[in-house]
Amino acid sequence: MNPALAGVALAVVVGAVVAGSARNARTAIFGLVVTMVGAPLLADPVAAPLGLAARLVAAVLAGYVLWVAARGDRVLTAGSLVGWPADAFLALAAAVVGYGSHGLGAPAGGPAAAAAAGFALAAVAVLPVVTGRDVLRVGLGLCLLTGGALLVRVSLGGTPDQLEQLLTAGLVATLGGAVAIMASTARADGNAGFDMSATTPHRTSHGADAHPLRRR
Repeated sequence: MNPALAGVALAVVVGAVVAGSARNARTAIFGLVVTMVGAPLLADPVAAPLGLAARLVAAVLAGYVLWVAARGDRVLTAGSLVGWPADAFLALAAAVVGYGSHGLGAPAGGPAAAAAAGFALAAVAVLPVVTGRDVLRVGLGLCLLTGGALLVRVSLGGTPDQLEQLLTAGLVATLGGAVAIMASTARADGNAGFDMSATTPHRTSHGADAHPLRRR
């Protein structure tokens, strides 16, 4: 394996573990940005300059709008239910599976490092997407899942052309913006952090039924 690609893949997976497990919202977003910036570099040969630049700009833009949505002191998200060591072990196991199944039984057009990182991202994304109870955590999981799918595609089909890179950049930026909008809306609703629904109990008054009018 190319040592440079192996180093980038390691950074991508570590960023994904941070994004999926950190309780501090901005720490989780920083991990996601590391993952999204490193993912376009996991290709052999490297993507054309225009497409690569578009992917990097889209990753930074998505991270910026999410960073703005999480503004404030010690804004928290749910974090991992099992802890970062368990997430890291899960990512490592998935990376080994992805590396061993490179090509999925057919000749592969991309590097094995992309397959390993893609499987790891998809595994880390499962818990936030399935068990997440706040908008930001689910959104981060969806971003990781999208990144994992894109990396597996690179491992199977090789380096995307410039048009595909531009379309992917639009997808990444749009997804990040959508999550940021929903996260800001959740905070504006007065919920605890990024909760999906209000926790205030709904009170129903039955005062009119307590003393029904009697017919005379």
